[in-house]
Amino acid sequence: MTRLMPPLKAVRYFELAAEFESFSQAADELRVSKGAVSQQVSHLEQYLGISLFRRVGRRVALTDAGRRYHSAARNAFNILEAETERLAGSRLRGQLKLTVLPAFAALWLVPRLPQFQKSAAHLDIVIAAEAEVVDFAKSDAQIGIRYGATAQSGLTSTLLGHDALTPVCTPEYAELHAIRTAEDLARCVLLHDTYWSDDWPRWLTDAGVADRLGGDGQFFTHYSMAIDTARAGGGVAMGHRLLLRDMIDRGELVAPLERSIPSVQPYVVVVPDHAAHLDFVKRFRTWLIGSFGPADAP
Repeated sequence: MTRLMPPLKAVRYFELAAEFESFSQAADELRVSKGAVSQQVSHLEQYLGISLFRRVGRRVALTDAGRRYHSAARNAFNILEAETERLAGSRLRGQLKLTVLPAFAALWLVPRLPQFQKSAAHLDIVIAAEAEVVDFAKSDAQIGIRYGATAQSGLTSTLLGHDALTPVCTPEYAELHAIRTAEDLARCVLLHDTYWSDDWPRWLTDAGVADRLGGDGQFFTHYSMAIDTARAGGGVAMGHRLLLRDMIDRGELVAPLERSIPSVQPYVVVVPDHAAHLDFVKRFRTWLIGSFGPADAP
């Protein structure tokens, strides 16, 4: 049977140009000239006998037919990519590079990562846990998880959600020190971290005890160290409930006081434009947003 097949190179160029709605960005991704992309798209339009783009000044936009053809092309490439990965196995491994806040990586992402890895067995995941905001123009990271909104150009930023903050400790520590009210924390060792240094002052101020409590305790450069100390019975840490949900559900930590305050900033996922078209980046972003849903809300 003779198949009516379009020129596949032209379809690939069109699929990228349609994804960005930009011949220039597609050219950058393909490492070819803008003229080469335009030529291939024109070749495909001539083959199909329809216009896939309309020109609006110096910009291009998909026509209705272009949107339908882009959806078909994208689905076809996704199916082909998935089956190629299944058959070729580890010989064609991809690599997903993440930049993540250390506390988020240690307490939320790493415990859940096996769930995603089951659907991406041939994808190597590299996690850079770093507190500094990465400049994607100088980094090869393909996706980032940050605390706080970003206005950096060249990025697509999506809100994941906010957190709620409340003191946490082991059940034994709460019972030993009879923690019933905020004033009872005067008998406790308060565990601070320097990244979220405002958490305790904000909570104590909200509870009306900042004039009696605050500056004393132990201080750590990483939030996970404060939490590890709390889990070992060494004091009371300021709990980011979303990050600690698993530990609280297992009873390793408890929140002995009902008072909580909202986090100052939300968690966001950011994707640089140069990686936005990659299928495994899209899949990870979709999984991340879905996993960050109501089940993980404080």
